[in-house]
Order: sequence, then structure tokens, then C-alpha cells
Amino acid sequence: MVADIFPESPILITLPRILKNEAETLAALCGAGVSVIHIRKPEASEPEIEELLKTLQALGADMSRLTIHYNEPLARKYGLGGVHLRIEELLAGAGEGLRRSCSAHGWTEAERAATDADYVFLSPLFDSISKPGYRSAIDPAEAAERLRRRKGRIVALGGIRPANIARVRRIGFDGAAVLGAAWSADEKAVDTERTLKNYHILNRKWKAAGGTLQLISDGDLSVAAQFLDAGGRWIQLRMKDASAEVIVCRGKEMLALCRKRRAVLVVNDAPQLAAAIGADGVHLGQADMPPIEARWIIGDGAVIGSTANTFEQIAARNDGETDYVGLGPFRFTTTKKNLSPVLGTEGYRTILGRMRTENIPLPVVAIGGIELPDIPQIMRTGVDGIALSGAIARADSPATTTANFLNAIRNA
Repeated sequence: MVADIFPESPILITLPRILKNEAETLAALCGAGVSVIHIRKPEASEPEIEELLKTLQALGADMSRLTIHYNEPLARKYGLGGVHLRIEELLAGAGEGLRRSCSAHGWTEAERAATDADYVFLSPLFDSISKPGYRSAIDPAEAAERLRRRKGRIVALGGIRPANIARVRRIGFDGAAVLGAAWSADEKAVDTERTLKNYHILNRKWKAAGGTLQLISDGDLSVAAQFLDAGGRWIQLRMKDASAEVIVCRGKEMLALCRKRRAVLVVNDAPQLAAAIGADGVHLGQADMPPIEARWIIGDGAVIGSTANTFEQIAARNDGETDYVGLGPFRFTTTKKNLSPVLGTEGYRTILGRMRTENIPLPVVAIGGIELPDIPQIMRTGVDGIALSGAIARADSPATTTANFLNAIRNA
């Protein structure tokens, strides 16, 4: 096994043929932070594939991010990070020292290979985009149960797109692999700009679905460090009464803590400050600027969250720009001024039921006065995560409290 790469971003699989502009696009994707790109070219000859690798090397692409399918010699010759193997090759020890993966089309195969591979593609989760007629063959309920008991890493493949990538994370897969939803190309050439945009959208949707436990931070670095050390992976910086200069300074310090632990940092209310900090995104209140305007400031790859109290507010944010919703308050809290009507579990259940009926796929994070004993009943309403402020910030041990909340969420 090699260094852990999850869950930084979705894995990208190339188109089966080599097209004009593809090398430049792949190099740009590496530069944009794609964790792993699979070079899968069943419609290209080995000399053509080798020429592609030579071009990528000449362009200065990060070759360690590349995994080639079924050609270990080329992986080693060009310093690639990984090789995708047939299961028999994997179990026989091929690819040692490289990042090793393989494909499976059923749980028996996947579980057999997962202990030897760094990750296994399991497909198709949804109806394929790139292969017409390749229909979903994985039951989500069975997948969730098996993934709770899994050994090794299982990555979902097949039909994954922005509208359903949050479901992949909700089911419990370790990663998502995408092909058809990422590439923009005609018969001859790749549209680099559009492909990058497609990938940025997929990546931010994947990130947004990972906010299982969010810390709403007032800027206390000690509390943030304990939260991250205990396994928290999402911080929202909310310093309501601080100046822009102070927020940017503290935000950069907070970002450094998050980067060490591959955690997400979003900034409350102010996309300009989020951009100045270099944060992963922004969280907008109902009175803040519209998400489309924030997107112009922070770019295609940044996460945008929105606060909501009603189904109607959520529906208005189902605009393609909003990536998740902070829904609350669960109960009365002194942390926030101008509190909206308290929802309770029945409020969550009703709103989430309407979201399912109306096919609104936004991840929902519950917020507002939540305590540890509340977790099972809140999670049973169907929310994707929990956001906390005082429960962690005022705890005698923020690290212990964080670990307790994480365990409760997992168990629920």
C-alpha cells in the first residue's frame, strides 16, 4: 500500500481514445489538484499511449498523480504513481511499490481484492453516462451495510455526476471515480476550459458532502487544532465582530491547520475574505449576496453553503451554485442573534421529506443548540451532518467532545 490519497477529490478516468489537447488538459487537471487520474486507453495503441506520457512529462505534469491501466512497465518507465491491474495480477504481487488499484463488478470480487489494493473500483453504482445500456447493479442499502464492515477502500464508479455524487459519500464509499460527467470533447479534441469547469463542479460537490461534523469557529486556534486532531475535517470561520484584516490574518492561520490535516475551511458571509484567505469556500446567510454573485468572486471550484430555515429557502438555493445547506436551528441557542423558528426533529423530517419528493439533492447539515444525546434522533431524519459551535468551543476537552460526536454520528 502507498500513501493515503482519500478523500481529497474524485478520481478522474480518461476517455478511451486519445484526442487533441488531451495532454494539455491532463496537465492542467494535475495542476488544479486532481488527486489521481487514470490513463485508460483501450482504443489507443501502446506507442500512442507512450507518446501521450512523453508529452505530459515535457509539459511538467505531476506524473505521480497518474495511474495507467494494465501496463506496469510504462508506469515505471515514466515515473507514474500507480498502475491499475487485473485482480489476478494484483493478488500475485504485481505493481509493488506503486499505487495499486483494480476493478470489480460485484461485492465478492471487491472484497477479495480490497485488502491487497490501495483501492478497488466497484461498478456500476448508477446507470453509466459513457456506456449506454450499462445499468446500475449495486443496491445502495446493501452497499451501505457492506461498507460499514469493509476492509480496504472501495471507490464507486458508474454514472456519477454532480447531482448524485453526494449520494456516493452518503452511502459510505471511500471515493468516487468519474468519466462521462467530467469530460467535454467532440470527436477530435478536448475542450480544456470546459473539462476543468466540469471537474471543479464535481470536486466541490464531493467536498460539500463530506461535512459530517462541522465546527463553527470563532477563530480560536487551540480549539480548532484539537477538533482537527480528534478527526474533525470541516471548519467554518465565523468571526462576526472582527475587522476584515483580522479575519484574513486568522483565516490564513486556520487554513494552515486545515491543510496539514486535509480538512475543509469555509468562511462565513464574506466571499471576498474567503478568496483573500485562499479558503475552500464560503457560507452565506439568507441576507448575504446571492450564490451566483459569490461564485463570480470565489470561482468554480469553491464550495458555497447556504443557511436555511424552511423548505422554500432550500428550494430557492437549489440553483446549481449552492453545494450544501445549513438547516436550523434545531433548538434555541444563544450563539446566534436573530434566531429563526426552532425546527426540532419533526421540522427536519418534514423538510427533508419534501426535498426527496422534489428531487433536491443538496446535502443538509443540522445546526443550532445540538447536544450529544440529540445525535441519533437528528441523524435518523436523514440529515448528512451536524454543525456545532459552543458544544465544542466551551467543552473542557474539545478533542474528547469532538471524538464523542464523531462516534455518535457514525453509530447513528
